[in-house]
Amino acid sequence: MCVDVKSYLNTHPDMANINAEVMLWSPKLDNVTAGTIYDPRTKDWASVAGTCRQLFQYEKRLASFFIRASFHDSMSVDVSQCPGPLCGGADASLFLNIQEMARPENAYDDFSAIAARAAKKIASFFDISVADTLAVCAAVGPEVLSNGRIKILTGAGVGTLRVGRLDSIRPSPPGNLPPATATVEEFTAFWAARGITAAEAAALMGSHALIDTQACFNGNNINDYCTPAAPGDCTNVRMFRWENHYYEDICSPTLSITPLTPEDMAIDPAETPILGMTDPEMEAEARQETCKFTSAEGRAVAKSNLQQVRRGARAEAVVPAEPVLVTWGNKNCTAGAAYGINVTAQCPHPQQWFYTTNDAYMGQACQGVGSSVEAASIRNATRAYTRNQTAWDVVYRTAYVKMVSAFATWSPLVNTADTKFLINGGECPSGVHLEAACAQSSAGAATASTRDLYSGAYTGLLGTSLLGGDACTRCAQDVCAQAQHCGQCTAAFNNRLFMADNPLVTEARCCGCSTLIRPFRYNVTNKGSGGPVVIYTSFVARWPDVMPVATPQSSIPVDAGGAVPDRPLDSAAYNDAIAPTVTVMPAGSNPPLAPEGDASVICPAANGVIKVGGFPSSYHRLTPFTQAYTPSPRARLAASYKKSGTNLTVDAYEIDIYPVAKNIGCPGPATWLLTYNGTTPGPYIRALKGRQTLVRFNNRLTPANLAGTPFSPFHPCEGGRVGRPISVHLHGSASLAPYDGWAEDTTCGAETKDYYYPNWRAGFSWYHDHQLDITSENAYFGLSAMYTIHDRAAEGGCGEPWNMDALPDYEMQFKDAVLDSSCQLYYDRAGPHRNNLYGDINFVNGVPWPVATMEPRWNRFRWLVSSVSRPFKLRIVNAATGADVGGSVCKVVGGEGGARPTPVTFPAAGLFIGVAERYEVVCDFSGFAGQDLIMMNAYDDRRMKGVPFFCNSHLVMKINVRCSSTGCPGASTPAFMPPAANAVNPTVLDRVLNQSDINAALAMVAVKNCTRTFRFGRRHGHWVINGESWHTARVAASDVGHNTWEVWCLETGGGWFHPIHIHLVDFYVLARNWDVTQVHEYERNIGKDVVQLNPSGHVALLLRFGAHRGEYMFHCHNLMHEDFEMMRSFHVMPTAGSRTAGTALPMQYNPTLNLTLNYVYDLYDDPVYPAAGPKPTSTLTALRTAGTTTTAALSMPIDRGIYRIYYPFGSVNITSAAGALLANPTVNPWLVPICKPQAAAVP
Repeated sequence: MCVDVKSYLNTHPDMANINAEVMLWSPKLDNVTAGTIYDPRTKDWASVAGTCRQLFQYEKRLASFFIRASFHDSMSVDVSQCPGPLCGGADASLFLNIQEMARPENAYDDFSAIAARAAKKIASFFDISVADTLAVCAAVGPEVLSNGRIKILTGAGVGTLRVGRLDSIRPSPPGNLPPATATVEEFTAFWAARGITAAEAAALMGSHALIDTQACFNGNNINDYCTPAAPGDCTNVRMFRWENHYYEDICSPTLSITPLTPEDMAIDPAETPILGMTDPEMEAEARQETCKFTSAEGRAVAKSNLQQVRRGARAEAVVPAEPVLVTWGNKNCTAGAAYGINVTAQCPHPQQWFYTTNDAYMGQACQGVGSSVEAASIRNATRAYTRNQTAWDVVYRTAYVKMVSAFATWSPLVNTADTKFLINGGECPSGVHLEAACAQSSAGAATASTRDLYSGAYTGLLGTSLLGGDACTRCAQDVCAQAQHCGQCTAAFNNRLFMADNPLVTEARCCGCSTLIRPFRYNVTNKGSGGPVVIYTSFVARWPDVMPVATPQSSIPVDAGGAVPDRPLDSAAYNDAIAPTVTVMPAGSNPPLAPEGDASVICPAANGVIKVGGFPSSYHRLTPFTQAYTPSPRARLAASYKKSGTNLTVDAYEIDIYPVAKNIGCPGPATWLLTYNGTTPGPYIRALKGRQTLVRFNNRLTPANLAGTPFSPFHPCEGGRVGRPISVHLHGSASLAPYDGWAEDTTCGAETKDYYYPNWRAGFSWYHDHQLDITSENAYFGLSAMYTIHDRAAEGGCGEPWNMDALPDYEMQFKDAVLDSSCQLYYDRAGPHRNNLYGDINFVNGVPWPVATMEPRWNRFRWLVSSVSRPFKLRIVNAATGADVGGSVCKVVGGEGGARPTPVTFPAAGLFIGVAERYEVVCDFSGFAGQDLIMMNAYDDRRMKGVPFFCNSHLVMKINVRCSSTGCPGASTPAFMPPAANAVNPTVLDRVLNQSDINAALAMVAVKNCTRTFRFGRRHGHWVINGESWHTARVAASDVGHNTWEVWCLETGGGWFHPIHIHLVDFYVLARNWDVTQVHEYERNIGKDVVQLNPSGHVALLLRFGAHRGEYMFHCHNLMHEDFEMMRSFHVMPTAGSRTAGTALPMQYNPTLNLTLNYVYDLYDDPVYPAAGPKPTSTLTALRTAGTTTTAALSMPIDRGIYRIYYPFGSVNITSAAGALLANPTVNPWLVPICKPQAAAVP
């Protein structure tokens, strides 16, 4: 830029003379005068260091960028061209490298441009080179961020850092930084070629302690994230702390590094774009970004930039994917104690890898991976720095000085051994004050006194007998001959100003170099009688242009505002009535039905692993339809109890959890499984509605029982606790919070937990593991089982509709899996299963592609998808013709919340069942005697986006319809009895959500109004809900009113599908994509607890938040997504307005009821309520052993009335008044009707 400085000064009378000096600065190049006469010995290095120090104290992120810029500038060297003009290194050429400056981590927030401007500003202000500015400021950075613990520039004594670097006009040599995928050996070779030892390289890499992907993470524990908007200070989060947490992190087991092919990379989902984000998402994103700044200005700009991207006024920086996957698991985390890790503080660590791939390779070396000399050197160094922070400081200081000096080009004035100049950062040879407020308080061009001051002459300040010669100059250098001279110089200087007695010109501010002055200010204008206007310019190098101007903070970019575009929805309607064509293959073919894909590719004849969509198949080729269908084993009753004088009962079951090796049909060793009572699926519990249950789970996954199996201990079962943790969730039960299976309600090995379940309504449930971080692994390896609550009249219930309790009942769990060459379940969350787990073998009740024989009559099915990630779209077709059968002979009669109001036709296109969804179906096979049917999994190109279909993924099981040995069913055989026209089966939800509630909710949806909106997406490598995950912000809704209803709107933040499970409640699906007609008939008007959220889809739900209070979870039931933290919580509580809200049940208004319910919920509100927690198994008596302890365990829920809202009798803690109200169904709609007298069951 060409500027006529005199003309500029004449037209800008508010500018101080210093602006001209700044504008006249010239780069210190070797071929121009500014470079050849550059003499660092005459510069105020104390002022340079002081300015950097103050800049970093005000905005710490600039410190980390200066350090990073100095590293890249110094080490971007073509060693084959050294020495010489093409060598590079410590010459500010980094700022000329467009590729480097445009890297997303540098370009985001305009950070590279701003930091480059700051470096040039400081260089021009002090008339030094930009290269020296980088070196000096980067030396000051650790001092500021360590609170003075490490000082490269000591401020006194012998110089430590050489200065006099010249700048370059050439960009830094391209391709001379190590690739992100460099191994330890390649990495150390890079440093060695530049004269840096392995130990020094390891010390320099410790600067990655400042890496900004940590954002709000404080690091005191896995949940410790700072919130900038909350009370407290987020200016000292981990990314701003110069400490050895970097080494503790990279040395903490277990790191896995996996090279990726393009096919592997294709399975990774794209991040949810900022464009079109909702307000809660933006709040989370702003929290993440504002944590990266410590100044108000920095945070303001970050928010402004986000808003611009959200509206589409600015492009989002996209970080390109690396062909290497780094995963950081907590298995064996405590092993780091062997080499100095404080595992009590470090384990568990976050799952997100904050650092680079280079750091991961170094971490593996520290953890013991690699036997090369280079790996050993890195191992020794990193372990030493982990144990001793001071040792790191010492080596870093030496290594840094070496790095920024090795390849620098020096000014000819200091280019020899005799003339080289080293500074300690305290040099102030000119005595110049750089505080403009001390220089001038009046408007207009600089006065003679100001010019004298900036020239260092001070000739106009003589005139008192006490001052003579260079006294004031020496005072400005902080070397006053006499103590009183400083004050006298200040007074004399004040007397020469046009505006005498400037309050800013004080002894404290004006004696000594500017390093002694904390606020860095300009006093540039005089607004009438108001006196001078002082502008704080602590951040002047960041926001304005190169010239300080007397303008307010409007120079900070501000988003102009405007509409936020809606995310496009895939709102095309589905047609469930159209049955796709099925091609039957010739007799004897495998598969018998044409696969979904090219059979020549996905159906190889020989054993071996193939990949489909990046997901591996099993090694062995198992043949479908060779094993018999097997029902789940029935749970054995351990004990039963009836409370005298009541009709209340408790039935008890005891389940042991331990590993078992089982032959599942694979031609090799038995397959190791995790089991409930030795089976997978586990024991099927059938409970009668109205009979409470106690299910005791004994965790036998101790180290001794895990030895020799593929399973290992895991946190938090360490220290005084041992083994592999579990937490059991009865999915579909409105249980009290401590019995709901909270993900952090851990039962370790040799511990036992008693779970009490209310069984308050007939429905279709299941129980499975829910342990934090390893739910997918525990469930995949077998920890799941059926649990249904029936109402059969023949067994003491009130009866089930449509004669369904008289039909043969088949319960079926569908899941997929993949087996390795040793017939073990393959699970690799560090590789192909990092986001989804898809297998090529479909199991039904643990049997691959079974064959079932059923009679030609009405049959009842209970279908559960218990896979980790794969949904199923079930069809029943004729095996001989491929013709659709299900659409003509089957009805959908129920689901998670029990029976439907009316049956609906089975969709010919297939019944879509997402993970954890359940449906009940009845089918009339009377017309198919002697025929074979195939249950298949139909591919859905919209709802199964990215789901691989292997050779037999479309096959589920075979059904041979045959008459029994006694003959075919006749007219007297019980059959399904559909309801009469307009007859409706009353459901449980009808009691707590009436038609007026439903109409009000539908009216909200019609105008796109929701009580709460949750967007399920992916940000910063995390699966998130509204931009947050379990560990960053667990509670998503802290004020859900007890017994009120709300409309929740769920939507995807990208092109993925998510089966969403909401604990505690049954809900209605009101609309899809804001359209009530897009709700599938089989999911309409039925109580559900899981809903399939389609790719680019939106769903509106109506939820009644009862019967209990407490904190509960909601999450994606794709268990890989759940384990990677797509889970948050909501808290049901008596909010200020809930008792009078129009959406509240009338019972909320009754103080007597509130008082008696408070007795329970004040205790059981906490999901980890200690009294309900696990106990050592050794202290308990088996429930099958009759006695007082068993009776006490069985009677507890009745004696204490913990489920009194369902069963208001039997407890002395319920007053007669409260009991009468609770027992009145018109007052308490949650009351459970028990139609027949109950007795204790016989085990």
